[in-house]
Amino acid sequence: MSIYKSNQTIINPKTNKPVPIWKLDTNTMTVTHFSPDTLTAEHKTYCTDFIRYHVHYSESHCPDRLRKLVNDGSIISYLDDLEARVTDALNRQVQLWKESDREYQTAVAIGDTNKQNGLENCFYYMARESVFECMVYI
Repeated sequence: MSIYKSNQTIINPKTNKPVPIWKLDTNTMTVTHFSPDTLTAEHKTYCTDFIRYHVHYSESHCPDRLRKLVNDGSIISYLDDLEARVTDALNRQVQLWKESDREYQTAVAIGDTNKQNGLENCFYYMARESVFECMVYI
């Protein structure tokens, strides 16, 4: 686990020491932006497992990409976009299976919510396998 820091720094008036404008902590999945305008640090922590998997995969297979994203300040938009795209892909695949699975449709028709929820969870975990392979581990 590492901390990636941008090359650009700014003097923090509270500590009178240079701080990086952007920082990614891969252990806590936290991006810190020290704003030159307000001279305050803003933090964003990602809690989805697929962001954690993607960052750790990227860290071990293409750390230069992470360094570049942190350096140019696009790490938050990159991770936000990835999170939205993966979530959307998972939801679309689950919806396709819900519409085509006879067992699920029967559970809906008879009002068996336990069966419905169980099948939805199953669909979600099945979708994760293919979506993660195509979108997370890249």
